[in-house]
Amino acid sequence: MTQFGLATLLAGIASLVLGLTLDWLSFDLVGLGLLALVVLGYAAVARPSQLVIDREIQPPRVPKGSPAIAFLTFANRGRRSIPVAVATQPFGGLRVRTVIPKLRGGERGTRAYRLPTKHRGIFDVEPIEVTRRDPFELFRLSRKHAHTERIWVYPRMLGFRTLPTGQTHHLEGPSSDTSPQGNITFHRLREYVAGDDLRLVHWRSSARAGKLVVKHNVDTSQPYTVVIFDQRPNLYTEESFESAVDVAASVVVASGVNKAPVELLLTDGTVLGGPRVRNSTPLVDHLTGVQANPAGSLKAQLLPLRRSRGGTSLVVITGELDVADLPYVAGLRRRFDRLVMISIDSEQQPVPNFPGVRLIVARDADDVCAAWNLQVHA
Repeated sequence: MTQFGLATLLAGIASLVLGLTLDWLSFDLVGLGLLALVVLGYAAVARPSQLVIDREIQPPRVPKGSPAIAFLTFANRGRRSIPVAVATQPFGGLRVRTVIPKLRGGERGTRAYRLPTKHRGIFDVEPIEVTRRDPFELFRLSRKHAHTERIWVYPRMLGFRTLPTGQTHHLEGPSSDTSPQGNITFHRLREYVAGDDLRLVHWRSSARAGKLVVKHNVDTSQPYTVVIFDQRPNLYTEESFESAVDVAASVVVASGVNKAPVELLLTDGTVLGGPRVRNSTPLVDHLTGVQANPAGSLKAQLLPLRRSRGGTSLVVITGELDVADLPYVAGLRRRFDRLVMISIDSEQQPVPNFPGVRLIVARDADDVCAAWNLQVHA
């Protein structure tokens, strides 16, 4: 009930009581009239709604600033017309409104509206609220439609070039069914599929099996990248932290091209991906919701890598550069073919020369991307 509706109800009761007390018919009639308005208003909004609304959000994962569209489909299941209504979509701290047109009995319609994606994060898009009002503006009743959906507003994806593969330490290399098909290392025999190169048919095995089988070769030179993201808040401003997240997500995506395995380490102890994981989506999903965290240090993440199998590239992303971390990065030269350290620093300190480590110090993510494509990829 609105404030006006409450005032009408109280005025009606007061008029009726005063009329009965003073035996004054005019007050009785005014009181009954006001109470009748209240009853009619309540009946107008309390009757079951014949409006049905469904919602679908596409795509569920979008880079920051890219459009995420909510598609509404609605219908009037009743015979009476439904007047124009306003559907309100809560989203974060905002409320997006769209107009549902007048619908005759059995009529359907569609609407689409854009959800704001200016800020990175994982958002639960709550059900749509449609508020019904009576003709006298005495009552308002909100009903929710559709169900809660989750969307990921990814960090901004920049055009980082894929790092060179580097050297292959093991001639045979790790091979599996998920390795990219190539012509380097034999992995197994499999049944012939239309389009396979006939030169790969293994005729002796085909004769024994009674069907064509081919050699499945894999490319064992595929790179393996380890990305470390420094979350310590004392190294960042609010803007530089967002730039660092943009850089980390862009490096993960660029390193995971062609299903190359990527491992993501965070200074709070989180470990995602790995040498057998060829899907970088969970890594970017995690970076979408990542926050600054004072726990941990780069040293704690770098030291265990000295005992690991290593990989093709190690990329460390931090805020204001702490020169004391550089020896621990350089100490991994025997484990990785390429060492890159990225510092997001608004002050842009002079870049020290440290043997074996490609060091990029830049003000923001765009400057990092330009330096990466010019220096690191060379």
